[in-house]
Amino acid sequence: MAALSSTAATRGGASKKVSWVAVAVAAVAVAVPQLGLAAYALISQGSFTASGFVGFLSDPQFYRSLGLSVALAAATVVVLIAALVPAVVAVHLWAPKLSGVLSVVCTLPLVIPSIALVAGLMAVLQGLASQGRGSAANQLAQGLQNPDFPVAVVGAYVILALPFTYRSIDAALSAIPLRTYVEASESLGAGTWRTLAKVVAPNIRGSVIFSACFAFCLAIGEYTVAATMSVNTLPVYMATLSTTDFRASIALSLVSNIVTWGLLAFAMVYAGRFGQPTSGDSGSHSTHPAVRVGAPTTEES
Repeated sequence: MAALSSTAATRGGASKKVSWVAVAVAAVAVAVPQLGLAAYALISQGSFTASGFVGFLSDPQFYRSLGLSVALAAATVVVLIAALVPAVVAVHLWAPKLSGVLSVVCTLPLVIPSIALVAGLMAVLQGLASQGRGSAANQLAQGLQNPDFPVAVVGAYVILALPFTYRSIDAALSAIPLRTYVEASESLGAGTWRTLAKVVAPNIRGSVIFSACFAFCLAIGEYTVAATMSVNTLPVYMATLSTTDFRASIALSLVSNIVTWGLLAFAMVYAGRFGQPTSGDSGSHSTHPAVRVGAPTTEES
């Protein structure tokens, strides 16, 4: 028995060492290119230089591209969360047989290249625009491609982010007794939307925050859709800047990577700390969770 325990402990130690080796290799693979970027951006002919950062910070077009990218990313997060969370909740509660269909639809963008997606989108927009000047279809196409805020790009970003955000939210909802929470909330007099905001959302807030941060990072760093639709977002500006000031484009790329990874790290930490259900017994799924939505109970009334 002692020999078996010793063997198991040895195997466990070896497995842990292999895991740490894999983590170390991944860290080196990620860190080395970033160190190269930092060295090129900060060192010129053996001395420190900030010319790369000055190059894009002094360009007014940088701020316009950054503002547009942030606005598109924020709109992507709002549309994605507002549409996806109620849809997944509805399928879990009232149409569980459709969960497979929803899963397939939401994961389709994984197998559809973004260039194919934007090519199809452009074909649709061109078809609308060809209906004649002044027609409703033509005006709709122009509105969707407004250079100040191209709504069509937001739609494309939402589709690209769907596979990852759907899995996160679906897993969070599967980890809680959703039907019990909803029935308890409704028994206290809360409506559907109040239940969704006051009961369901707090129990999956870690997943929602992670999904929002992931969608924001994807939208603010996406190049193919924006470049194909001639939208001057931050990645498109970065590519253009590389033709005139390569050091500045490298410096901007370094800053973009640091901000993006910092945001994703925050999302992972937040999801880890607040990913557990908040209603009922924290150790197990109680059949009578402590759901409070503002309606008085019998004792209170």
